[in-house]
Amino acid sequence: MKSRYITPIFFTLLILVQEALLNSCKKFIEVENPVDQLNSDAVFRDSSTATSAITGIYSEMLTNRNLFSNSAVTLYAGLSADELYYYMPGLKNEFTQNQITQANHVNIDNSFWKPAYKNIYAANLAIEKLSQSQSLSVSLKNQLTGEAKFIRAFCYFHLVNLFGDVPLVTASKYTENASSPRATMAVVYSQIINDLLDAKNSLSADYTTNERVRPNKWTAVALLSRCYLYTGNWQAAETEATTIINSNQYSLESNLNNVFLSSSTESIWQLLPVKPGFNTYEGLEILPINTFSSPTYLVTAGLLHSFETGDNRKVAWINSRVYNNDTLYYAYKYKVPNGASLTEYYMVFRLSEQYLIRAEAAVNQNKIPDAQADINIIRARAGLANTVANDIPSLRIAIEQERRSELFCEWGHRWYDLKRTNRANTILPALKGASWQSTDVLWPIPQPEINLNPSLTQNPGY
Repeated sequence: MKSRYITPIFFTLLILVQEALLNSCKKFIEVENPVDQLNSDAVFRDSSTATSAITGIYSEMLTNRNLFSNSAVTLYAGLSADELYYYMPGLKNEFTQNQITQANHVNIDNSFWKPAYKNIYAANLAIEKLSQSQSLSVSLKNQLTGEAKFIRAFCYFHLVNLFGDVPLVTASKYTENASSPRATMAVVYSQIINDLLDAKNSLSADYTTNERVRPNKWTAVALLSRCYLYTGNWQAAETEATTIINSNQYSLESNLNNVFLSSSTESIWQLLPVKPGFNTYEGLEILPINTFSSPTYLVTAGLLHSFETGDNRKVAWINSRVYNNDTLYYAYKYKVPNGASLTEYYMVFRLSEQYLIRAEAAVNQNKIPDAQADINIIRARAGLANTVANDIPSLRIAIEQERRSELFCEWGHRWYDLKRTNRANTILPALKGASWQSTDVLWPIPQPEINLNPSLTQNPGY
Protein backbone atom coordinates (compact mmCIF):
# COMPACT_ATOMS: atom_id res chain seq x y z
CA MET A 1 0.00 0.00 0.00
CA LYS A 2 1.37 3.38 -0.94
CA SER A 3 1.60 6.10 1.64
CA ARG A 4 -1.38 8.35 2.15
CA TYR A 5 -1.81 11.96 3.20
CA ILE A 6 -3.06 10.75 6.53
CA THR A 7 -2.09 7.49 8.19
CA PRO A 8 -4.97 5.36 9.55
CA ILE A 9 -4.23 6.40 13.12
CA PHE A 10 -5.21 9.96 12.21
CA PHE A 11 -8.27 9.10 10.11
CA THR A 12 -10.81 9.88 12.80
CA LEU A 13 -8.91 13.02 13.69
CA LEU A 14 -8.94 14.14 10.07
CA ILE A 15 -12.69 13.78 9.88
CA LEU A 16 -13.18 15.92 12.99
CA VAL A 17 -10.67 18.55 11.94
CA GLN A 18 -11.81 18.68 8.34
CA GLU A 19 -15.46 18.93 9.23
CA ALA A 20 -14.66 21.78 11.56
CA LEU A 21 -12.43 23.55 9.07
CA LEU A 22 -14.51 23.21 5.96
CA ASN A 23 -17.98 23.35 7.41
CA SER A 24 -16.99 26.68 8.90
CA CYS A 25 -16.31 27.90 5.40
CA LYS A 26 -19.92 27.83 4.18
CA LYS A 27 -20.16 30.34 1.41
CA PHE A 28 -17.82 33.13 2.38
CA ILE A 29 -20.57 35.51 1.38
CA GLU A 30 -22.95 34.22 4.03
CA VAL A 31 -22.91 36.29 7.20
CA GLU A 32 -22.75 33.51 9.74
CA ASN A 33 -20.50 33.03 12.72
CA PRO A 34 -18.58 29.76 12.16
CA VAL A 35 -18.70 28.23 15.63
CA ASP A 36 -16.37 25.24 15.61
CA GLN A 37 -13.28 23.82 17.19
CA LEU A 38 -10.88 25.25 14.63
CA ASN A 39 -11.49 28.71 15.96
CA SER A 40 -9.72 27.36 19.02
CA ASP A 41 -5.94 27.56 18.88
CA ALA A 42 -5.76 23.97 20.16
CA VAL A 43 -5.73 22.46 16.68
CA PHE A 44 -2.60 24.40 15.79
CA ARG A 45 -0.74 23.63 18.98
CA ASP A 46 -0.10 20.04 17.95
CA SER A 47 1.94 19.08 14.88
CA SER A 48 -0.35 16.17 13.96
CA THR A 49 -3.62 18.08 14.09
CA ALA A 50 -2.09 21.12 12.41
CA THR A 51 -0.80 18.95 9.58
CA SER A 52 -4.16 17.20 9.31
CA ALA A 53 -5.91 20.56 8.98
CA ILE A 54 -3.86 21.30 5.86
CA THR A 55 -3.73 17.87 4.28
CA GLY A 56 -7.44 17.50 4.87
CA ILE A 57 -7.97 20.24 2.28
CA TYR A 58 -6.33 18.05 -0.36
CA SER A 59 -8.60 15.18 0.63
CA GLU A 60 -11.60 17.50 0.38
CA MET A 61 -10.56 18.39 -3.17
CA LEU A 62 -11.13 14.77 -4.20
CA THR A 63 -13.84 13.65 -1.80
CA ASN A 64 -16.89 14.62 -3.85
CA ARG A 65 -17.53 14.26 -7.53
CA ASN A 66 -17.64 17.06 -10.10
CA LEU A 67 -15.66 19.75 -8.27
CA PHE A 68 -13.30 22.23 -9.90
CA SER A 69 -10.44 20.44 -8.13
CA ASN A 70 -11.08 16.93 -9.40
CA SER A 71 -12.53 17.00 -12.93
CA ALA A 72 -14.90 19.91 -13.51
CA VAL A 73 -12.34 22.41 -14.84
CA THR A 74 -11.13 19.88 -17.41
CA LEU A 75 -14.60 18.88 -18.51
CA TYR A 76 -16.57 22.12 -18.51
CA ALA A 77 -13.71 24.27 -19.80
CA GLY A 78 -13.16 21.61 -22.45
CA LEU A 79 -16.78 22.00 -23.51
CA SER A 80 -16.42 25.79 -23.58
CA ALA A 81 -13.32 25.53 -25.75
CA ASP A 82 -12.96 23.28 -28.80
CA GLU A 83 -11.97 20.05 -27.08
CA LEU A 84 -15.09 18.25 -25.88
CA TYR A 85 -18.77 17.71 -26.42
CA TYR A 86 -21.22 15.67 -24.38
CA TYR A 87 -22.73 12.55 -25.91
CA MET A 88 -26.22 12.99 -24.49
CA PRO A 89 -28.12 16.27 -24.97
CA GLY A 90 -28.76 18.28 -21.84
CA LEU A 91 -27.65 21.25 -19.79
CA LYS A 92 -24.00 20.61 -20.64
CA ASN A 93 -24.79 21.74 -24.18
CA GLU A 94 -24.95 25.27 -22.82
CA PHE A 95 -21.21 25.14 -22.21
CA THR A 96 -20.55 23.67 -25.64
CA GLN A 97 -22.62 26.43 -27.24
CA ASN A 98 -21.30 29.05 -24.81
CA GLN A 99 -24.87 30.01 -24.00
CA ILE A 100 -24.97 29.54 -20.24
CA THR A 101 -28.38 30.33 -18.78
CA GLN A 102 -29.72 30.58 -15.25
CA ALA A 103 -30.36 26.84 -15.34
CA ASN A 104 -26.61 26.24 -14.99
CA HIS A 105 -25.85 28.88 -12.37
CA VAL A 106 -26.42 26.45 -9.51
CA ASN A 107 -24.08 23.94 -11.16
CA ILE A 108 -21.38 26.59 -11.58
CA ASP A 109 -21.90 27.67 -7.99
CA ASN A 110 -21.68 24.15 -6.56
CA SER A 111 -18.85 22.88 -8.75
CA PHE A 112 -16.61 25.95 -9.01
CA TRP A 113 -17.40 29.03 -6.95
CA LYS A 114 -18.36 27.52 -3.60
CA PRO A 115 -15.68 24.82 -3.39
CA ALA A 116 -12.95 27.25 -4.44
CA TYR A 117 -13.95 29.80 -1.81
CA LYS A 118 -14.43 27.05 0.75
CA ASN A 119 -10.79 26.03 0.25
CA ILE A 120 -9.69 29.68 0.28
CA TYR A 121 -11.47 30.26 3.59
CA ALA A 122 -9.84 27.13 5.03
CA ALA A 123 -6.43 28.34 3.86
CA ASN A 124 -7.03 31.83 5.29
CA LEU A 125 -8.02 30.44 8.66
CA ALA A 126 -5.02 28.11 8.71
CA ILE A 127 -2.61 30.94 7.82
CA GLU A 128 -3.97 33.04 10.68
CA LYS A 129 -3.87 30.25 13.24
CA LEU A 130 -0.39 29.13 12.20
CA SER A 131 0.94 32.66 12.58
CA GLN A 132 -0.44 32.77 16.14
CA SER A 133 0.83 29.33 17.17
CA GLN A 134 3.61 29.36 19.77
CA SER A 135 4.10 25.60 20.04
CA LEU A 136 4.82 24.41 16.50
CA SER A 137 8.38 24.32 15.22
CA VAL A 138 9.45 27.08 12.83
CA SER A 139 10.09 24.56 10.05
CA LEU A 140 6.62 23.01 10.37
CA LYS A 141 4.91 26.42 10.52
CA ASN A 142 6.79 27.45 7.38
CA GLN A 143 5.84 24.25 5.58
CA LEU A 144 2.15 24.38 6.49
CA THR A 145 1.87 28.12 5.87
CA GLY A 146 3.53 27.66 2.50
CA GLU A 147 1.04 24.95 1.61
CA ALA A 148 -1.90 27.09 2.73
CA LYS A 149 -0.70 30.02 0.63
CA PHE A 150 -0.20 27.74 -2.33
CA ILE A 151 -3.76 26.39 -1.93
CA ARG A 152 -5.12 29.93 -1.85
CA ALA A 153 -3.14 30.89 -4.96
CA PHE A 154 -4.21 27.74 -6.79
CA CYS A 155 -7.90 28.40 -6.13
CA TYR A 156 -7.69 32.05 -7.13
CA PHE A 157 -5.83 31.16 -10.33
CA HIS A 158 -8.77 29.13 -11.55
CA LEU A 159 -11.35 31.62 -10.32
CA VAL A 160 -9.84 34.54 -12.26
CA ASN A 161 -9.44 32.46 -15.41
CA LEU A 162 -13.03 31.28 -15.31
CA PHE A 163 -14.83 34.40 -14.04
CA GLY A 164 -12.43 37.34 -14.48
CA ASP A 165 -12.69 39.82 -11.60
CA VAL A 166 -13.58 38.03 -8.35
CA PRO A 167 -13.77 38.96 -4.66
CA LEU A 168 -10.32 38.81 -3.08
CA VAL A 169 -10.64 37.33 0.40
CA THR A 170 -7.44 36.89 2.41
CA ALA A 171 -8.80 36.73 5.95
CA SER A 172 -11.37 34.73 7.90
CA LYS A 173 -13.44 37.77 8.96
CA TYR A 174 -16.65 36.40 7.53
CA THR A 175 -18.75 39.45 8.40
CA GLU A 176 -16.47 41.65 6.29
CA ASN A 177 -16.15 39.10 3.53
CA ALA A 178 -19.91 38.86 3.23
CA SER A 179 -20.07 42.03 1.16
CA SER A 180 -16.74 41.84 -0.67
CA PRO A 181 -16.84 43.39 -4.15
CA ARG A 182 -15.02 42.00 -7.14
CA ALA A 183 -11.31 42.80 -7.35
CA THR A 184 -9.69 43.27 -10.75
CA MET A 185 -7.81 40.38 -12.30
CA ALA A 186 -4.59 42.39 -11.99
CA VAL A 187 -5.08 42.77 -8.24
CA VAL A 188 -5.96 39.09 -7.82
CA TYR A 189 -2.94 38.00 -9.87
CA SER A 190 -0.74 40.22 -7.71
CA GLN A 191 -2.01 38.37 -4.64
CA ILE A 192 -1.55 35.00 -6.33
CA ILE A 193 2.05 35.80 -7.25
CA ASN A 194 2.83 37.12 -3.77
CA ASP A 195 1.40 33.97 -2.21
CA LEU A 196 3.44 31.80 -4.56
CA LEU A 197 6.64 33.71 -3.87
CA ASP A 198 6.03 33.22 -0.14
CA ALA A 199 5.27 29.53 -0.70
CA LYS A 200 8.38 29.12 -2.84
CA ASN A 201 10.50 30.50 0.00
CA SER A 202 8.70 28.55 2.73
CA LEU A 203 8.38 25.10 1.19
CA SER A 204 11.12 22.51 1.06
CA ALA A 205 12.51 21.37 -2.28
CA ASP A 206 11.89 17.82 -1.08
CA TYR A 207 8.48 16.24 -0.69
CA THR A 208 7.16 15.63 2.82
CA THR A 209 5.96 12.15 1.84
CA ASN A 210 7.33 9.34 -0.32
CA GLU A 211 5.01 10.52 -3.09
CA ARG A 212 4.34 13.85 -4.76
CA VAL A 213 0.96 14.42 -3.21
CA ARG A 214 1.74 17.46 -1.08
CA PRO A 215 3.12 20.64 -2.64
CA ASN A 216 6.82 21.36 -2.38
CA LYS A 217 8.88 24.35 -3.50
CA TRP A 218 8.76 23.26 -7.14
CA THR A 219 4.97 23.00 -7.06
CA ALA A 220 4.78 26.67 -6.14
CA VAL A 221 7.33 27.49 -8.83
CA ALA A 222 5.32 25.56 -11.43
CA LEU A 223 2.24 27.69 -10.84
CA LEU A 224 4.38 30.81 -10.52
CA SER A 225 5.95 30.29 -13.95
CA ARG A 226 2.47 29.84 -15.41
CA CYS A 227 1.20 33.01 -13.76
CA TYR A 228 4.16 34.99 -15.06
CA LEU A 229 3.43 33.62 -18.54
CA TYR A 230 -0.24 34.53 -18.30
CA THR A 231 0.58 38.06 -17.14
CA GLY A 232 3.26 38.65 -19.78
CA ASN A 233 6.33 38.66 -17.53
CA TRP A 234 8.34 36.64 -20.04
CA GLN A 235 11.73 36.81 -18.36
CA ALA A 236 10.35 35.73 -14.98
CA ALA A 237 8.36 32.90 -16.59
CA GLU A 238 11.50 31.65 -18.32
CA THR A 239 13.55 31.91 -15.13
CA GLU A 240 11.07 30.01 -12.98
CA ALA A 241 10.50 27.27 -15.55
CA THR A 242 14.25 26.87 -15.94
CA THR A 243 14.75 26.35 -12.20
CA ILE A 244 12.33 23.41 -12.30
CA ILE A 245 13.84 21.91 -15.44
CA ASN A 246 17.35 22.24 -14.02
CA SER A 247 16.42 20.94 -10.58
CA ASN A 248 17.12 17.36 -11.73
CA GLN A 249 14.15 16.23 -9.68
CA TYR A 250 11.89 15.55 -12.67
CA SER A 251 12.24 13.88 -16.05
CA LEU A 252 9.89 13.30 -18.97
CA GLU A 253 8.46 9.80 -19.14
CA SER A 254 9.67 8.15 -22.34
CA ASN A 255 6.53 5.98 -22.38
CA LEU A 256 3.44 8.14 -22.77
CA ASN A 257 1.32 5.51 -21.05
CA ASN A 258 3.22 6.14 -17.81
CA VAL A 259 2.71 9.90 -17.64
CA PHE A 260 -0.43 9.81 -15.50
CA LEU A 261 0.55 6.96 -13.21
CA SER A 262 1.16 7.55 -9.52
CA SER A 263 4.84 6.82 -10.17
CA SER A 264 5.23 9.32 -13.02
CA THR A 265 8.70 10.86 -13.07
CA GLU A 266 7.40 14.07 -14.62
CA SER A 267 4.80 14.69 -11.94
CA ILE A 268 5.38 17.89 -9.98
CA TRP A 269 2.17 17.65 -7.98
CA GLN A 270 -0.60 15.08 -7.97
CA LEU A 271 -3.74 14.83 -5.89
CA LEU A 272 -4.13 11.49 -4.17
CA PRO A 273 -7.53 9.81 -4.73
CA VAL A 274 -9.21 9.23 -1.37
CA LYS A 275 -12.51 7.56 -2.23
CA PRO A 276 -12.30 3.76 -1.88
CA GLY A 277 -12.75 1.90 -5.15
CA PHE A 278 -11.86 4.85 -7.36
CA ASN A 279 -8.80 6.19 -9.06
CA THR A 280 -9.43 9.66 -10.56
CA TYR A 281 -12.83 11.24 -10.96
CA GLU A 282 -11.72 12.37 -14.40
CA GLY A 283 -11.25 8.76 -15.47
CA LEU A 284 -14.63 7.93 -13.97
CA GLU A 285 -16.35 10.80 -15.80
CA ILE A 286 -14.78 10.21 -19.22
CA LEU A 287 -14.16 6.49 -19.63
CA PRO A 288 -16.83 3.91 -20.45
CA ILE A 289 -17.74 2.13 -17.23
CA ASN A 290 -17.98 -1.28 -18.90
CA THR A 291 -17.80 -2.94 -22.31
CA PHE A 292 -21.43 -2.11 -23.07
CA SER A 293 -21.55 1.55 -22.08
CA SER A 294 -20.77 4.66 -24.06
CA PRO A 295 -18.16 7.24 -23.18
CA THR A 296 -19.73 10.54 -22.19
CA TYR A 297 -17.36 13.44 -22.81
CA LEU A 298 -16.14 13.01 -26.39
CA VAL A 299 -13.29 14.78 -28.15
CA THR A 300 -14.31 17.06 -30.98
CA ALA A 301 -13.45 16.29 -34.57
CA GLY A 302 -11.28 19.41 -34.55
CA LEU A 303 -9.15 18.10 -31.70
CA LEU A 304 -9.06 14.58 -33.12
CA HIS A 305 -7.76 15.76 -36.49
CA SER A 306 -5.40 18.39 -35.10
CA PHE A 307 -2.60 15.93 -34.36
CA GLU A 308 0.25 15.63 -36.83
CA THR A 309 0.72 12.32 -38.59
CA GLY A 310 2.85 10.08 -36.39
CA ASP A 311 2.10 11.90 -33.14
CA ASN A 312 2.19 9.17 -30.49
CA ARG A 313 0.08 11.30 -28.15
CA LYS A 314 -2.95 10.64 -30.30
CA VAL A 315 -2.30 6.89 -30.09
CA ALA A 316 -1.62 6.80 -26.35
CA TRP A 317 -4.02 9.46 -25.10
CA ILE A 318 -7.13 9.08 -27.28
CA ASN A 319 -9.24 5.93 -27.47
CA SER A 320 -12.43 5.00 -29.29
CA ARG A 321 -15.44 2.76 -29.00
CA VAL A 322 -18.18 1.76 -31.40
CA TYR A 323 -21.54 2.47 -29.78
CA ASN A 324 -24.89 2.39 -31.59
CA ASN A 325 -22.91 2.04 -34.83
CA ASP A 326 -21.04 5.28 -34.13
CA THR A 327 -17.29 5.44 -33.49
CA LEU A 328 -16.89 7.64 -30.43
CA TYR A 329 -13.50 9.11 -29.51
CA TYR A 330 -12.59 10.10 -25.99
CA ALA A 331 -9.59 11.23 -23.95
CA TYR A 332 -7.55 8.30 -22.66
CA LYS A 333 -4.90 9.95 -20.52
CA TYR A 334 -6.41 8.25 -17.48
CA LYS A 335 -7.11 4.63 -18.24
CA VAL A 336 -8.87 3.41 -15.07
CA PRO A 337 -12.55 4.28 -14.53
CA ASN A 338 -13.13 2.68 -11.12
CA GLY A 339 -13.06 -0.47 -9.05
CA ALA A 340 -9.39 -1.17 -9.60
CA SER A 341 -6.26 -0.89 -7.51
CA LEU A 342 -4.95 2.63 -7.04
CA THR A 343 -2.45 3.20 -9.85
CA GLU A 344 -3.36 6.65 -11.17
CA TYR A 345 -3.21 9.87 -9.20
CA TYR A 346 -4.78 13.11 -10.40
CA MET A 347 -2.05 15.03 -12.24
CA VAL A 348 -2.07 18.77 -11.53
CA PHE A 349 1.38 19.97 -12.63
CA ARG A 350 3.90 18.14 -14.77
CA LEU A 351 7.26 18.84 -16.33
CA SER A 352 6.26 19.02 -19.99
CA GLU A 353 4.25 22.19 -19.35
CA GLN A 354 7.38 23.88 -18.04
CA TYR A 355 9.20 23.28 -21.33
CA LEU A 356 6.28 24.81 -23.20
CA ILE A 357 6.13 27.77 -20.80
CA ARG A 358 9.83 28.37 -21.32
CA ALA A 359 9.46 28.06 -25.09
CA GLU A 360 6.67 30.64 -25.19
CA ALA A 361 8.55 32.97 -22.89
CA ALA A 362 11.61 32.65 -25.12
CA VAL A 363 9.64 33.47 -28.28
CA ASN A 364 8.36 36.63 -26.67
CA GLN A 365 11.94 37.63 -25.95
CA ASN A 366 13.05 36.89 -29.52
CA LYS A 367 15.10 33.88 -28.40
CA ILE A 368 14.24 31.73 -31.39
CA PRO A 369 16.83 28.91 -30.96
CA ASP A 370 15.91 28.52 -27.29
CA ALA A 371 12.21 28.25 -28.14
CA GLN A 372 12.90 25.71 -30.87
CA ALA A 373 15.01 23.60 -28.52
CA ASP A 374 12.24 23.32 -25.92
CA ILE A 375 9.55 22.63 -28.48
CA ASN A 376 11.70 19.87 -29.95
CA ILE A 377 12.13 18.18 -26.57
CA ILE A 378 8.35 17.79 -26.33
CA ARG A 379 8.01 16.79 -29.98
CA ALA A 380 10.74 14.16 -29.71
CA ARG A 381 8.93 12.49 -26.80
CA ALA A 382 5.82 12.39 -29.00
CA GLY A 383 7.75 10.72 -31.83
CA LEU A 384 7.81 13.80 -34.07
CA ALA A 385 10.62 15.48 -36.00
CA ASN A 386 11.98 18.87 -35.02
CA THR A 387 9.75 21.85 -35.62
CA VAL A 388 10.06 23.69 -38.92
CA ALA A 389 8.94 26.96 -37.33
CA ASN A 390 11.79 29.44 -37.48
CA ASP A 391 10.39 32.91 -36.84
CA ILE A 392 8.25 34.52 -34.17
CA PRO A 393 4.83 34.22 -35.91
CA SER A 394 5.35 30.57 -36.91
CA LEU A 395 6.77 29.67 -33.48
CA ARG A 396 3.75 31.14 -31.74
CA ILE A 397 1.47 28.93 -33.80
CA ALA A 398 3.77 25.95 -33.21
CA ILE A 399 3.64 26.47 -29.46
CA GLU A 400 -0.13 26.84 -29.56
CA GLN A 401 -0.32 23.51 -31.39
CA GLU A 402 2.09 21.77 -29.03
CA ARG A 403 0.14 22.97 -26.02
CA ARG A 404 -3.05 21.71 -27.64
CA SER A 405 -1.57 18.28 -28.37
CA GLU A 406 0.28 17.91 -25.06
CA LEU A 407 -2.16 19.44 -22.58
CA PHE A 408 -5.56 18.66 -24.10
CA CYS A 409 -8.24 17.72 -21.60
CA GLU A 410 -6.10 18.81 -18.66
CA TRP A 411 -7.24 21.49 -16.24
CA GLY A 412 -8.75 23.79 -18.86
CA HIS A 413 -5.43 24.63 -20.55
CA ARG A 414 -6.95 25.04 -24.00
CA TRP A 415 -9.76 27.30 -22.75
CA TYR A 416 -7.34 29.43 -20.76
CA ASP A 417 -4.84 29.57 -23.64
CA LEU A 418 -7.38 30.73 -26.20
CA LYS A 419 -8.45 33.55 -23.92
CA ARG A 420 -5.08 34.77 -22.67
CA THR A 421 -3.60 34.86 -26.20
CA ASN A 422 -6.69 36.60 -27.60
CA ARG A 423 -7.28 33.70 -29.96
CA ALA A 424 -10.74 32.72 -28.74
CA ASN A 425 -12.51 35.21 -30.99
CA THR A 426 -10.49 33.97 -33.96
CA ILE A 427 -10.85 30.23 -33.48
CA LEU A 428 -14.13 29.59 -31.70
CA PRO A 429 -16.72 31.40 -33.87
CA ALA A 430 -16.19 28.90 -36.68
CA LEU A 431 -16.99 26.07 -34.28
CA LYS A 432 -19.66 27.71 -32.14
CA GLY A 433 -21.47 29.51 -34.94
CA ALA A 434 -23.71 32.52 -34.53
CA SER A 435 -24.15 31.82 -30.82
CA TRP A 436 -20.58 32.94 -30.05
CA GLN A 437 -20.09 36.37 -28.48
CA SER A 438 -16.81 37.90 -27.37
CA THR A 439 -18.20 38.12 -23.83
CA ASP A 440 -18.43 34.31 -23.72
CA VAL A 441 -14.78 34.10 -22.69
CA LEU A 442 -15.98 34.54 -19.10
CA TRP A 443 -18.55 32.45 -17.32
CA PRO A 444 -21.37 34.12 -15.37
CA ILE A 445 -21.02 34.93 -11.70
CA PRO A 446 -23.47 32.48 -10.09
CA GLN A 447 -26.75 34.25 -9.46
CA PRO A 448 -27.18 32.67 -5.99
CA GLU A 449 -23.98 34.47 -4.94
CA ILE A 450 -25.17 37.79 -6.35
CA ASN A 451 -28.42 37.34 -4.43
CA LEU A 452 -26.44 36.95 -1.21
CA ASN A 453 -23.93 39.72 -1.86
CA PRO A 454 -25.26 43.00 -3.29
CA SER A 455 -21.67 44.12 -4.01
CA LEU A 456 -21.24 41.44 -6.68
CA THR A 457 -21.90 42.42 -10.27
CA GLN A 458 -22.61 40.14 -13.23
CA ASN A 459 -20.28 39.60 -16.17
CA PRO A 460 -21.36 41.20 -19.47
CA GLY A 461 -23.55 39.06 -21.68
CA TYR A 462 -25.49 37.33 -18.89
